Amino acid sequence: MMVLFDKPHVRPCVSIPSDGNEANEWIASIPHLYEQLTFPLPLAGASTLPRSRGGDEPRLAAALRAEAPWLGKAIDRIADQAAVQLWAGRPWLAFRPLLLVGPPGAGKTHLARRIGELSGCGSAILSLAGVSSNSELAGNPRGFRHAQPCFPAMAMLRAQCANPVIVIDEVEKAACGDMGDPVGTLLGLLERSTARRYFDGCLAAEIDLSHVNWILTANRVDRLPAPLLSRVDVVEVTGPGPDHAEVVLAGLWRAVARDVGLPPSALPRIEAAAETALMRLFRNTRSVRRLRRAIETVVAVSARHVPRTVN
Repeated sequence: MMVLFDKPHVRPCVSIPSDGNEANEWIASIPHLYEQLTFPLPLAGASTLPRSRGGDEPRLAAALRAEAPWLGKAIDRIADQAAVQLWAGRPWLAFRPLLLVGPPGAGKTHLARRIGELSGCGSAILSLAGVSSNSELAGNPRGFRHAQPCFPAMAMLRAQCANPVIVIDEVEKAACGDMGDPVGTLLGLLERSTARRYFDGCLAAEIDLSHVNWILTANRVDRLPAPLLSRVDVVEVTGPGPDHAEVVLAGLWRAVARDVGLPPSALPRIEAAAETALMRLFRNTRSVRRLRRAIETVVAVSARHVPRTVN
């Protein structure tokens, strides 16, 4: 680790050896494509670790709890790890790998994504449902037509930091096939001691992936191997209850606005009767997905009849 501009940084890769294409104007060389991995990348999240003003927990945890209070157990783990980071003089987001177990629609993936967004670390999501190859995680080594570094390395490049939040969705639905075992590959990535010197076949070099933050999601754990369970903190979560209707509606409203690239205030104004109907829908079904579809329908119908004023 090094300090640049008063912020901690990590150089993921010392160097990337030549692949022989440096002089070929038609083929981009691997060292050129991924040279940013040889430069120091920041460790992000420092501003979200201190306690919120007037609060007793980190700003990140407080913001998450306001959005998804029913996921308190998982947020508690993040709050505890943030406190440890500050106490140890390590001002960046870092937590032990988490496995969130709960029913579909509980908000597991949404929580993981929001941790990346609110902390400034960014996030990358990979679903292992039906996956029977390790190439999604391990990438493709040199010699393949489409050589590419491992998924964590690509996430670091996109997020431009060394500690992005990587979400492995539906990990229990992965399968071992002729092209490798994705869960087996994941085991080595979750261990910081091995992730620190992970050999990437595309880069043909070791890369430090030890600062990546991992969140796995599953609907059940009985299909997961013991070696995986021993490497993660298992947190059982439940979906929001009827008393969370207003919080869920407000959060989904913001999410729909983000998806169309607008602030929530720019969306068509929702009528009181429509808002009441939306909350009744959630209280009756407790389905976040159905509520989101209903919100999108309300916004679409309103947009057809209420022209948007662009300044």
